[in-house]
Amino acid sequence: MTPLARRIAWGLAASVVILVACAVALVKLWPHGPPGIPPDRVPASWAQYRTSAGHESHVGGDKAKCNDCHAIERDGFKNPGTIVCKNCHAKESGIGHHGGQGAMATDCLTCHVFAPGRTAPTCVGCHARAAGAFPAVVQHATVECATCHRLHESPSIVAADCTSCHEERATKHAAHPDSKGCLDCHHAHQPASVALVACAACHAQGEAPHPEAHDSCLGCHAPHDFAANNTTCVGCHGAKTTLAEGTVPAHGACINCHLPHAPGSAAAACVRCHQDVQVRHGAQAACVTCHAPHGPDSTVLAAACTSCHTKVAISDTAAHKGGVACEGCHKPHAFGGVSETTLCKECHARETTLVASNRGHGECTSCHGPAVAHAPTAAVPCGGCHSAEQKSAPAGHQRCVGCHEPHAGQVTPTCATCHAPETGGAHATVAGGCATCHRPHGPGGVAAPPACKTCHAPATLPALHGAPGHADCASCHVSPHEPPRADRASCTSNCHVDKRDHQPQATACAGCHVFRR
Repeated sequence: MTPLARRIAWGLAASVVILVACAVALVKLWPHGPPGIPPDRVPASWAQYRTSAGHESHVGGDKAKCNDCHAIERDGFKNPGTIVCKNCHAKESGIGHHGGQGAMATDCLTCHVFAPGRTAPTCVGCHARAAGAFPAVVQHATVECATCHRLHESPSIVAADCTSCHEERATKHAAHPDSKGCLDCHHAHQPASVALVACAACHAQGEAPHPEAHDSCLGCHAPHDFAANNTTCVGCHGAKTTLAEGTVPAHGACINCHLPHAPGSAAAACVRCHQDVQVRHGAQAACVTCHAPHGPDSTVLAAACTSCHTKVAISDTAAHKGGVACEGCHKPHAFGGVSETTLCKECHARETTLVASNRGHGECTSCHGPAVAHAPTAAVPCGGCHSAEQKSAPAGHQRCVGCHEPHAGQVTPTCATCHAPETGGAHATVAGGCATCHRPHGPGGVAAPPACKTCHAPATLPALHGAPGHADCASCHVSPHEPPRADRASCTSNCHVDKRDHQPQATACAGCHVFRR
C-alpha cells in the first residue's frame, strides 16, 4: 500500500470513529419516551409535552398512564380532547366552569394546561374584563378566588362574611327585612364607588337632578349608618354672597331656595316669592339667567344684557350706533314682542313722518338693514330698490342722497347747486331748463344730450352759419354751455390757414365776419 493510500485509509477510519461517537452522544441526549411504549411510537415532541403542568400532575405523579388518555395503538399521541376527563373526574365534569359562547367558551383544557411552555391561567387573567352578564373583577382582584368561589361545587359561590376582612364596617344601614347585608349596596367585584349609584334604587324620593358635587349621597350622609350628619350648606360651600341679601332677608337662608334633595331646583324657587313677575325673555324663562344668585357683588341686581347678546354691542349703552341703553327700548321682563317701527318713531319722529309720503320707504328696515335697532346701516343702499336709476346715473350722480332727501325722496338741491357755471351759458333760458337736454338718471328723460340740429336747423341759421365748412357745430361751439370760439387762433389754426396774416390787428374774426342777423 502506498503512503497516499495509507493516509486515505486512516482518514476514513477517523471519520467513522467521529460519526459513531456523535451517534452515541445523540442517543444519550434523546429521551426514550414513557416506559413500555415502543420508541417508534413516541413523537419528537414528547420531551416538551412531558414537562407541562397537566402531564407532570397525571403521568409524573403516577396518577395515570399514557394509555388512560391516549389511544396509542389507534391514534398515537393525538390530543384526546376533554371527553376522557370524565373517566376519572365525573363530578368535576358535571359541575364545570362554563364560560360564554364562541371565543368565551370554556372546557377542562381552558384552565388545566397540557400544552408545553404554558402556565396555568389565573381567574383574574380571564375576568379582568367584562364577560357577557358578568362584570370585570376589579374589587378583591388580589384576594384568593377560592375564598368565595367553589369551582366544581354547588352552589359555586359561598360568599365569605365581609366583616371577616372589613371588621371596621359595622353597618346599621342593612337593618331591614330582606336585607343582604353589604350586598345591598356593594357588588363583590366592583369598586366601592359603584355603591353610590345604588342609593337612588331605594331612596327614589330623594332622586332629582343634582348640581355639581351633590350627586353623591355621602356628601351629607354617612355611608354605613346613613344617619344624616351635621354638615350644613355653609360647612361645605362657605359663606356665599347672595343677591340683594342686604335688602331681602329671605335670600339669607339656603333652604329657602335650595331643597336638600333637589338643590338644582333653586332656579325655579324664585316664582314662589315673585309670582307677579311674568318673564318673557325669549327662551330664557329662568330668573337666574340674568340675576346671579351668588355673584361677587350682592348689589348688582342683573347681569349686563350684552353678557349674552354679544353680537348687539360691546356694552349695554353702545347699541344703535352708541348712546342708547338697552332699557331705552326693551323692558327687562318683557324683552320680546317689540315693534321696531314703533320704537323708531319715539326717537326719529321727523324721519318717520317724512317716509309716510314716500311710497316703499315706510319700513325702516328696508333701507337701514334687518338689524336696524342694534346696528343700522350707515350707508343707505338705494340701489337695492332703485337699481335702474343708479345704473343709469351719469358720473358724479351715483350718490342718491346728493340730490334726494333720503326719507321723503324729494330733490332738495337744484342743478345750479353743483353746476353754477353752466347755468349762465347760452342755453340758460331754454324752456324746460336743464332737463331739456340732460337727465339725472334713467329710466325717464333723454338718455344723452340731443344733437344741436334738433333745435337749430341748418336752414334757419343766419349769416355765415350757412357757409360751406361751418356745418359741424363742434368746430366753433366746443361746449353748449360756453360762447362759440371766434378768436383769430381758433379760426386760422385748422380751417382758415391762409388768413393768418389777414388784418393782424384784429383779435376776433367775428368782428367783421358775422354769424348773427
